[in-house]
Amino acid sequence: MENYKIVKQLGQGAQSTIFLVEDLKNENKTCILKKVECFDESEANKAFRESLALQELNHPYVSGYKEFFVMWEKKDSSMYMCIAMDYFPKGHLGQYIDEKRQSKEIIDEEKIKTWIGQIIEALVYAHEKGIIHRDVRPNNMYVNEDGNLVLGDFSVASVMGDTRTCTRSTLDITNYMAPEMTDKFTMASDVWAFGCILLELTTTSLYTQEEIMDKIRDIKEDSFVMEQIFEEISRFYSSDIISLLRNTLKRNKRPTARELQDKNNYKRKRRESIIIPKDQTELPKGQGIRPVVQYLANMVDYEDNVRSALEYLVELAKEVEVFEIDASGKRMIKAAMRNNLLDKDIQIAGFNILNSLIITAQTDDVLFTPEIISIVPVAMEHHETSAELQQSGAALLMALASQEGAAETHPNNPELCSTCCHALWSLAVVEDNVKIATEQKAISHVCGALKTHMNSPDVAEAASAALLSLTLNEESIKLIYRVLTNEVSTGGHVAGVPIILKAYDLHKDNAEVVESIVSLVMELSEYDDICEDLSDYKIGFNLWEIQQKFYKNKVRCMSNGCSFVCFMGLLVCDCIIS
Repeated sequence: MENYKIVKQLGQGAQSTIFLVEDLKNENKTCILKKVECFDESEANKAFRESLALQELNHPYVSGYKEFFVMWEKKDSSMYMCIAMDYFPKGHLGQYIDEKRQSKEIIDEEKIKTWIGQIIEALVYAHEKGIIHRDVRPNNMYVNEDGNLVLGDFSVASVMGDTRTCTRSTLDITNYMAPEMTDKFTMASDVWAFGCILLELTTTSLYTQEEIMDKIRDIKEDSFVMEQIFEEISRFYSSDIISLLRNTLKRNKRPTARELQDKNNYKRKRRESIIIPKDQTELPKGQGIRPVVQYLANMVDYEDNVRSALEYLVELAKEVEVFEIDASGKRMIKAAMRNNLLDKDIQIAGFNILNSLIITAQTDDVLFTPEIISIVPVAMEHHETSAELQQSGAALLMALASQEGAAETHPNNPELCSTCCHALWSLAVVEDNVKIATEQKAISHVCGALKTHMNSPDVAEAASAALLSLTLNEESIKLIYRVLTNEVSTGGHVAGVPIILKAYDLHKDNAEVVESIVSLVMELSEYDDICEDLSDYKIGFNLWEIQQKFYKNKVRCMSNGCSFVCFMGLLVCDCIIS
């Protein structure tokens, strides 16, 4: 402590005391000193070793440790680990959120998206170094001089205490703990905490701090609470924000920080301050396809240039007799779409180009692989309110399905089948697409994919979700059920219900697969004649098994007094089980 002069005490918690200090060996520069009490010398030394990695952190959105040391204080007979950290005069995100709550003010979506990008980038950096933050919350996200967020105050396992009894953890920490937390923190628990922060940012006009903390605790028990909150948030924020919240606050199989960064292009890439020669910024029109693709590669991060290049390629596809682009060019088009995911026009142009390329594609073309097709459901999910984009995506998927190359490739590729099922689920947002999919025998194709890849949990979950999305149209429900029960006289299809039940038997320990199958069965059971037929397939036995495995609580049915089982936010009625 001899190297630091205490200016004042800033706060005190169950584990630590925080001081504003002057660094005497560094020109009296102001910094933060945190004293963390340890149980004994062994714990202190272990924490010291764990902290070594935190001193190496070097990232614009991360604040690591400047210095740390262990000391013994005779007056209270305690061992302390002392941590010196950067001081941020502008405060932290928690203070900003509190100010907005006081005035019931909505935080601008663009500001939230900028901060989202910075937090995600910080988590990616830390996680890829094998470092878990363990205490992600608004008070540990500091505002620097440029108004950017910096993730700081990393914690070490040794001093975080027992998360089950919270003997060493403050209430603030436990509020952000993931629902699966038992005895250790994980990277997935950091992502959950990030989702909690996003929920706070989007509800400043709706709830007090106490109310939103209660909501977060309720979400851990019942995901339906989250859907109710989304109805209110959707008045102020886009579907992009809602989708990100839904993914980060999932009870299991949350995306990693890297997956969040890849999917959510909220923060534009930092561009070097260089002067690009004029001849390199001009679109090379009239020189053929290859120079345009090369131009696209050079300008892939500049959305205006990307948009111009792709729209020009769409024009060329209409003008030339044979429109062909090699595999690397197709990958570049996909990369341009991925890097500019929020630009609707770029996605539409990309869809149209890929659609034009299908005509000349061979059986083993890269077009028919997940590498290219995976961009379709992602783009459609990001722009679910754009009818033009949904129509372009649907046209591309139908063109892919109608080609011989696709037909031969799909059955042998579970990843591709899963991707296409997710795309079908995205398409079902538009009612007309459900009718088209039904007419194009989509149900039979989905059931066939499920039968072929029965052992794949990803295909089982995606196929069940796709079938569920198609049942939400009352005009198609009868046709769907005839296909599922193998009653269509024309033949050439696959009986779906037995396949679905077999998939359940194989994956009945996988909560996401079971949830999709239960959702599908519950939707089918809404129709009296179908509900009677379902008993022939012994669905009651399977739902009873689900009840025993995932039983949480029962509530009474207001309509007929039946008992319901709450499972994954679904209400499974005893009428079907009995």
